[in-house]
Amino acid sequence: MADPIAEAHARFRARLPARVDEIETAWRAGDRKAAAAAAHRLAGAGATFGMPAAGDVAKRLEHAFETEADDDAIARDIAALRRATEN
Repeated sequence: MADPIAEAHARFRARLPARVDEIETAWRAGDRKAAAAAAHRLAGAGATFGMPAAGDVAKRLEHAFETEADDDAIARDIAALRRATEN
């Protein structure tokens, strides 16, 4: 019998690149509200699935989108999020 927790974790990890792409695409399109919402979802999921570093960076991005942080800081955090989700 398959382990449903392991399967959920594998699905989460498989979707990470697309979730980071969603955040970046919304930001580059100028839709900070959608980018913040996507970052919020990833922050919560990161904590749920044992990826606190990814969750922390996603939370920082959510805050950055909501406070109109500068684009250089956001670009750095998106790169950091990609690195955190590759592990």
